Amino acid sequence: MARRNPVPGRNLSQIFENAPSDFLREFLASCKTPDGDLLDPPDLETTAAGDTPNENLREFVDVLDPDVLGELDRLSSSVLELSEGKGITSLETVAANRLYNVDHDLFSEVPDPLCRSIWVHCRFPEVFQDAESFYAARRYRDHRKLYAAFEVDHDDLVELDRLTPDTDRLCRKLEELLELRAKATASVLELPQTTAHPPSLMVALRHPGALSSIRDHREDGNLKTYYYRPSHEAVLIYTPAQRKIEVCAESFSVRQQVANAFAEIALSQDLSAKPLTKRDFNLTRFRTSFDLELPDLDEAEITSATVVEAEMPLGNWARRLNLKVTRDEDIENAMTAYVRDASQMVRKFGFAKIVIAVGFVRRSDGKKATLRLQVSGGNTSNVQSQRDPFLRDLGFKLLAHWGLMDELHPLTDEEKARWFQFLLSLYDLPDDVVSGNFFSAAGVDPRRLMQSGFLTRKPRQVLVLIDDDDDGTAEGELQTGPRKGTLTEQGGFGEDRGVITDTNAISYGIDRRWLAEEILKLLGAALGVKSIEIETNHLTRLGAVHLKKGSVPVYLVRDLGNTKVLDALDIALRQKHKLGPGIVLAVSESAPKYLGPNVVVKLPTVLSRDGSDIEINWHEFQRQFDAGRTLIAASQLAQVIRHGANAGTLVLPGTDPLSLTSAIQLRFFEKLVTAAADGSGEVLTKVLMDGTGSDHPKNLFSPKMRDIVTGTYICHGSSNRYWRLRSGLRDLITDMED
Repeated sequence: MARRNPVPGRNLSQIFENAPSDFLREFLASCKTPDGDLLDPPDLETTAAGDTPNENLREFVDVLDPDVLGELDRLSSSVLELSEGKGITSLETVAANRLYNVDHDLFSEVPDPLCRSIWVHCRFPEVFQDAESFYAARRYRDHRKLYAAFEVDHDDLVELDRLTPDTDRLCRKLEELLELRAKATASVLELPQTTAHPPSLMVALRHPGALSSIRDHREDGNLKTYYYRPSHEAVLIYTPAQRKIEVCAESFSVRQQVANAFAEIALSQDLSAKPLTKRDFNLTRFRTSFDLELPDLDEAEITSATVVEAEMPLGNWARRLNLKVTRDEDIENAMTAYVRDASQMVRKFGFAKIVIAVGFVRRSDGKKATLRLQVSGGNTSNVQSQRDPFLRDLGFKLLAHWGLMDELHPLTDEEKARWFQFLLSLYDLPDDVVSGNFFSAAGVDPRRLMQSGFLTRKPRQVLVLIDDDDDGTAEGELQTGPRKGTLTEQGGFGEDRGVITDTNAISYGIDRRWLAEEILKLLGAALGVKSIEIETNHLTRLGAVHLKKGSVPVYLVRDLGNTKVLDALDIALRQKHKLGPGIVLAVSESAPKYLGPNVVVKLPTVLSRDGSDIEINWHEFQRQFDAGRTLIAASQLAQVIRHGANAGTLVLPGTDPLSLTSAIQLRFFEKLVTAAADGSGEVLTKVLMDGTGSDHPKNLFSPKMRDIVTGTYICHGSSNRYWRLRSGLRDLITDMED
């Protein structure tokens, strides 16, 4: 008997292995073909003699189009996700809330989690979609990704059981704020109390993205363009007991505007008088000490502040070390005494939760009390759920004083315009972590950018290289200094080298998604374009602008100092030749003159500022584009234009310019250009490769660029021992050979 191949797709294979035949057939019948028709799997009663129902369905799957199989595998992944772990409780929670009594009874009678997931997916797709949204929101809350939380600073909040959001108004408000071209939809779900979260309300808002298109290659060979708007989702969770609105969405501006719209419409809050507050809590200060300075406050005398509980994750969230002490004990001594290598563990893992017992006396009435503050990193603190406004305000003041809390204050329009050039330099950095040296050299204080959400503070350096009179450089160590903002520097043998500022030793993490979003929004407004498409981490298509000779595509690129990135961008932009020559806006100072057929314009050279607006100097914009295109069009002879010792551009008549990124590449093409100019035309391979450390031209270029260079710019001469330039104009030698 011939061995049957496995079911295509890992997820679909699991469905086949674990689902009964009737549920399997119903699942297959829920998938659509590319033409929009539902699949029609064979009835279970029509099984051939000797075959089981699953084998019959398997034969049906074997002949399906690969694209349909891919969609089936994607749907299988969604079904499996809600049939395992927390996905099960997510599906059960939503089903209990959304299904009517009779339907919910039928749901409860379905035999197992996988079958229940298939049943809801096939019969109640909207309920299944809400369950997916709830499950995604739970994961976002746990892992703090694509997530933001905002505090509602009002005492007259509507109770959860009396809250009925007007979803129509909410959707219209969202359409207005995000300038949507199509309607948004919303689903509302009451979430019951769990061990981790109080009762909450979830609103899943689904809204359209920017208009996109795809080219369909039809069976008759013709191409047809289909336009569509991809669907995006923002999931909001409102928890009255914590006075908190949490929003999960890809864009931070969407998170903020969704939270504002909900507070204004569902909670009837006047945000102009008291806007929502986004607070982030940071426990990194406890990596060095548990000591807390007692502040001098107007409303209360703080008599004591002691860390009584510290929780440390050990590699992942499933393993945690929790240490509790009384107010009279020193938790640092207890950790040193009972936890082996405590300092190394703290340095490696940090803390996930800290609890502080604060003793205070109210100045108004002289009453003594204790306030228990809990901070769980990210953006969770029990201060938000304090119903007494006095205790809530006191708690936030204490957390701010100890450096455990940062309030997010987005940059104003004037600040964005004033900081735009520096934000571009941040955007151009290759890594997501930047040293304090970067800000010192630019004369910029990073604290405002931290408040705006663009930066987060990372652990400072411990080991550094220091100047040594005997050995030139040696390894030193930085320790906590005697005053805030200072460090003590020690040499390789423990000698004291004095006190220095901590500015250059601190590193900062860049929220690249939020930074890119703000830059593209400002740049899009200055260019007057709305169709912005992020193609890769280094290439963004900004639509088209209208210049003197018509519409011109515009792109934004970054990190051009990396030759691998430069080669990849060159290839990607050459593939867009059908759009015609365009403009590439480069953030980097080390930008080439051309990328593919496009003229490269250094963005800072065409920017200007008018108050709180970023503007494009259109005269300079047009001048640089015209100059770049004129150089190519007017070129009658091959030439290498040097931009420095290791960068240049090869210009060949009739061919797109080629960026050269090394001194070896420059010398290689200069030899070929000289040969073309003096009439010899070709150069012996040995002469060309002299001093390159290689014996073949292809080794001078990255693997992705080799085929482009050898097929477009150079070719063999009269024999394989020679090379010459290959012009895009009429090739005389090739014509003679033909």
